[in-house]
Amino acid sequence: MTAGYRFALSGVTLPEGDDLFGVWDVPTAADMSFAAGVPAEPVWRAQLPSSPADARSILEAQSYALKRSQSDLETAQRRMEQLGRGVSFDAVSDPEAELWAAVNALESPVSFGLWGRKKQETHRGWNAFLEQVHQMVAHCVRAETEVGGILVGHTAVGWTGDFDTLWSPAVTTESMQLHHRTVHLALASRLALLRLLTVVGTGAAGLALKLTVPGAQLLVLPAVWKFVREVLKELRRFREDVNPRPESRPGRSSPAAGPGQLNLAGLPR
Repeated sequence: MTAGYRFALSGVTLPEGDDLFGVWDVPTAADMSFAAGVPAEPVWRAQLPSSPADARSILEAQSYALKRSQSDLETAQRRMEQLGRGVSFDAVSDPEAELWAAVNALESPVSFGLWGRKKQETHRGWNAFLEQVHQMVAHCVRAETEVGGILVGHTAVGWTGDFDTLWSPAVTTESMQLHHRTVHLALASRLALLRLLTVVGTGAAGLALKLTVPGAQLLVLPAVWKFVREVLKELRRFREDVNPRPESRPGRSSPAAGPGQLNLAGLPR
């Protein structure tokens, strides 16, 4: 059985504490309110076991999970396009049914005054996602890797591709390679979030063509966001039911910090 591990994104929050791709743990707003020493900007942190073979296997699995989620995003986009073309769908519990109901509700003369609980939750989720994306764009990517509880490397990557890395004094070549893979995973994850934003915006623009209310594209954005989110969850749940993953992650509480301490003062912001 693979030793415990954790991939966490700190410095941002989401209502449900999930970044949608099933790779990084994201704290909820409630978690952040009780946390001490919360970073002022996003930090992608991989906490890996001391076994190099186990650590490599875990990073490979997380990279594959991210690529698979990107394929799921393409599936969500196709399903939304089919809905826009009027292709039939089944069962009122489907994400398509809920999205179509939200679109139709916008044409109702009372839709602007009735903000039900579910609609408010959807808008909060959408606004939280926008805030997350803003945090990603406003700051460089910062990635850290812990191996066996010891911080081995911290890298800052700017939008121009410039990067700076600080290493633990006793870092090994193997640990450096693991950290490089963590950095690549963090960069790919940020690009996936930006791609998700593009899919939501494009889908909202397509559905808005069927609406007559002013500002239809902006009004339908939260519902499209929820649809994409639900499709991604649906596809991930299906895979987990078919091929459950072993319980190898520790709880959401972070392990105690290891003895490796890095001076981050010289890294770009």
